[in-house]
Amino acid sequence: MADDHSAAEGIWLPVIGKALAYFCLNNALEKHPEKYNTLLKRVRFLKGLGLSQADAAGAAGSSAKSITELTRQANKKKGRNDGCAKKKARR
Repeated sequence: MADDHSAAEGIWLPVIGKALAYFCLNNALEKHPEKYNTLLKRVRFLKGLGLSQADAAGAAGSSAKSITELTRQANKKKGRNDGCAKKKARR
């Protein structure tokens, strides 16, 4: 009996958690649509709730590979210096 209970928890607790995270995202989108206007922001929100990247991407309506590429592009934009070397400050 204890094994059946543990097996049921192992199956249903992740399902319940993912459903609650999806509902939280929908609630956040209703209250603050401008804050979560991009797919990457939605996935980051879901990952903050504890979902894996693949599960967060699925709940946001995308795939894990697509989110990986969006993250790579976003990080590339942040670190870009347009090929120019940084100028040293003159003393």
